[in-house]
Amino acid sequence: MTIVFKIQRQDRDYFCAADDGPKFFVGRRVTYKTNVGLYNVFAGSKLQKLNFDAANYGPDFGFWAEFIAPTAGCEGQNFLTLNTYDRAAFTFGFGQFAAHVPNGDFVNYFRALLAMPEAQDYFPSLALIDGHINKIDGAAPVPIETASSTSKLMAYLNPGLSEIEDPEVIAAAKLIHWTANHREARLAQIRQMIATFKGFMKEATRRGLIDGRSADQCCVIADILHQGRGTWAEIASALRSSRPFDNLVAIGAPEWDGRKATLRRLIKANPNFAAKHWKASSGDFV
Repeated sequence: MTIVFKIQRQDRDYFCAADDGPKFFVGRRVTYKTNVGLYNVFAGSKLQKLNFDAANYGPDFGFWAEFIAPTAGCEGQNFLTLNTYDRAAFTFGFGQFAAHVPNGDFVNYFRALLAMPEAQDYFPSLALIDGHINKIDGAAPVPIETASSTSKLMAYLNPGLSEIEDPEVIAAAKLIHWTANHREARLAQIRQMIATFKGFMKEATRRGLIDGRSADQCCVIADILHQGRGTWAEIASALRSSRPFDNLVAIGAPEWDGRKATLRRLIKANPNFAAKHWKASSGDFV
């Protein structure tokens, strides 16, 4: 049965209630350059604390749950993290999956959600058809994402960046409520994050960069690529140096120094990162 969400606003803060349930925090109105949108992870936020903890998911994913944990820590760690104020139009989850990339993290994660039984409760106007997200509330299905564009998906989730609109709040509320109330929705985020990081390791292997490398170096590589703060050429140069871990961490503009420090601290706190090494022949850490 379709869940009905009702918006409640208190000054700059937006809340929603699902059917007759209690209200929950969605996000705060913020301005970024000339854009206006929602954000929900900040000091004093009323957002439910639902953090990714690798220890809870070891039985499901083994070391891969640990491998994505430092980046999760750098991204805020909360499964319910949201922002709708930048060029991505809609970003969600502890890995901050962004809707503007065709076949990217958010698109693949959202496809996985729409394959779940609860999809019709939350997004009855959407369906997966031939592997793509379609609107199905008209005379005929309309694809809203393709291999080359997500513009229609972005507009569905967030109609515009000049002001906060009801569809934007409702879409955010649906994902927050779904994620908070269904473990499988949280597992979808983890699976997507791991799939992304496995893809980075596969490409690094293809380039001949990481066979035998320790997991700490590989984790920094994955974080660089996930955030987009460095190039393959910079990564290769750091790996050829006498201090590959330190030089990998150093990649990126000074504005990311705080993130780099957090990444280093979280990696160093887990001895498995120094103990495990990438084995190209098996495509895994041993």
